[in-house]
Amino acid sequence: MLKEERVILVTYPEQYTIKEAIALVTTAGYNVVDVVTQKYLKRAKYGLGKGKLQELLEKIKEEEVDKIVFDDTLKTTQAYNLAKESQKEIIDREKLILQIFTKHASTSEAKLQVKLAELKYELIRAKMKVRLARRGEQPGFFGLGEYEVDVYKNSVKKQVESATRKLLEIQNQRGVQRALREKQDISLVSLAGYTGAGKTSLFNLLTNEDLQISEQIFTTLRTTTRKIPNEKNLLISDTVGFIRRIPTYMIEAFKSTLEELKYADAILLMVDASEPIEELRDKFLTSLNILQELGVSITDLIVVLNKQDLVSETKISEIKEQFAKEKTEFVIVSSKTGFGVDTLFEKIHARIGEARGDYFLDNHTIPIISDRLDWLKKSSNVKVTKCEEGLHVEVVGKRIILKQFENYLKRARRNIHT
Repeated sequence: MLKEERVILVTYPEQYTIKEAIALVTTAGYNVVDVVTQKYLKRAKYGLGKGKLQELLEKIKEEEVDKIVFDDTLKTTQAYNLAKESQKEIIDREKLILQIFTKHASTSEAKLQVKLAELKYELIRAKMKVRLARRGEQPGFFGLGEYEVDVYKNSVKKQVESATRKLLEIQNQRGVQRALREKQDISLVSLAGYTGAGKTSLFNLLTNEDLQISEQIFTTLRTTTRKIPNEKNLLISDTVGFIRRIPTYMIEAFKSTLEELKYADAILLMVDASEPIEELRDKFLTSLNILQELGVSITDLIVVLNKQDLVSETKISEIKEQFAKEKTEFVIVSSKTGFGVDTLFEKIHARIGEARGDYFLDNHTIPIISDRLDWLKKSSNVKVTKCEEGLHVEVVGKRIILKQFENYLKRARRNIHT
């Protein structure tokens, strides 16, 4: 067994930020021997201020240290300067997350997604990395000639294109599966939320599955979909967890996995109710922002406040008050004891049950969507009113049917404008 590398962690002073950073570093396989904190980690030269840099260098002298982990994104020049001063390899937050992704990627899709994210990380930094390496060798930097760096960048670009193409094929396969599901009138519920909120635990409880549950971060890098026993035509899927300060290109790399959230009939946004209110709220807002970035409709959310078995009645009252202000539908559950699961199912059934829709189809759209309109009339209660500019369509039917029609309508309108 390989010896754990010893690292000093540089992070922000908030307790929950330190806790999360240590969890990330430990999950990546490192041993945190000391922590340096600073309120602002964006200083131009080192990320750190000069005083904190000196503190870090003193700790390096005192401890036997292999690497420095910096809990934020560093520019290539900042990483180079820190490596020069410390004579240690610097791992920033992005690189650390990529290392964890690599460690937990088990399916061919997950491996492709991680590879794509790694390539994009390198592509952003390649040119500056080479330029700095010519100033003198530093830990973590390599030397290439001018011609070689162009060859390297072109090679990386080709690998990006290849990985993107393969992931697009997987995306298309999911599209075929989704169309079949819609045709069979099967509803999909997706689990989403901050990493460590208990998505997989709830998934196991609802499906009688036995997927791996771990205290470590990012153990789930794939989407797993199963039927819910005793529930007719209802599937549930477990997805990769979210985390603060994750760059857009990483979310983009996992698009083929995360895009299933866009097509779910209901999304269960998991929140760990046992955490302090401030941390709980911060993670909830982070998850909300990522969902919006993915183009997910927030109206499809049911917030699931998990780990009720670890929370006092007073704390539950506080949480209820907090989420009442958010004007968000929520339910308190325990994936360990099953508390609140019946209420959760009531809310799911209400969400995927009957709904109303009101649509206007202009004269350009009608010929493209006429077959879908006929399909809608067969499956729902539809009232069509003609006018000079097109048709007003009022529908009462199952939410899943209306959502399918809306998705088709969006695509039809996009095709007209392109």
